[in-house]
Amino acid sequence: METGLKTQDALSLLVTLEERVAGIYFHFFRAFRADPGIARCWWDIALEEYGHAGILKMVRELVPAEADFGEVGPRLWALVETVERCEQQARDVKSLARALELAIRLESSELDALGRRVIQSLAADLPEGAMGTFKTTDAHRRHLVEAAGMVPDRRIRGRLNAKLGGPRES
Repeated sequence: METGLKTQDALSLLVTLEERVAGIYFHFFRAFRADPGIARCWWDIALEEYGHAGILKMVRELVPAEADFGEVGPRLWALVETVERCEQQARDVKSLARALELAIRLESSELDALGRRVIQSLAADLPEGAMGTFKTTDAHRRHLVEAAGMVPDRRIRGRLNAKLGGPRES
């Protein structure tokens, strides 16, 4: 089974996945608009994901058509499955805790790591600071920790904070 992908094909798939993840976060923004603090967290994370998609689109234009992305096919297809499952589950999200659990699953995936890998491989052809948009994983975690602090159930809030490395409940 061939697992190598052309870099442009891999980038197209990564762009689509970043946009789909941004769509999940935007869905959460709409679902939690009644709470401006929580809605802002989802908005900011969605915006960052759309930024990832944008830089990947730009980079795709710099990659020679014949460039090989290597043996990442299975990893990309696993990401597709993860994003599809999260999209399906996000449709029925009623609680902030459940939305955060899905976000943790997405943020724990290899999506950003693969995007970073592409950007790093082309660093010589990119302007200084091009990696900046992919250094937002700490920002995502901070947004999610902030939102987890607003979960009313102390036990669930503690579990989410433990997964996110947030403050421990005393």
